[in-house]
Amino acid sequence: MMRVIIQTSTFTLIIGVIQFIIGKLKIEWLYDYQWLLVFYFFILTMISLIIVERTAKKNLDNVSKGFFGAMMLRFFLSIIIALVVIYLDRGGAMVFAVNFIILYLLYLGFEIYYLINNLQLRINGGN
Repeated sequence: MMRVIIQTSTFTLIIGVIQFIIGKLKIEWLYDYQWLLVFYFFILTMISLIIVERTAKKNLDNVSKGFFGAMMLRFFLSIIIALVVIYLDRGGAMVFAVNFIILYLLYLGFEIYYLINNLQLRINGGN
């Protein structure tokens, strides 16, 4: 569990630094509430990884069920959030959508990378 927190926090810190640098360059590519998006994906990724970790602890053969369940949760929550924000903030909808998709894919990639590396450790007898 601690590994999930440390690695997800480190990844989020890297994303935050990149966003901070882009913001300081005064480039209009960032959504006004970019930090809320990063926080949303941080929490969502933590929940998703915890679901998969707990599923793997119970039975390593059922990891795919936990993974796909967490992926569906991520997908449907993200669709709902995106639709609500786009509906409420039509002026910034395009910037939001681009930022949202980029963050969604980055955090999804991180989650897959994390799971591949940590499940490999479990399969090979690690902790």
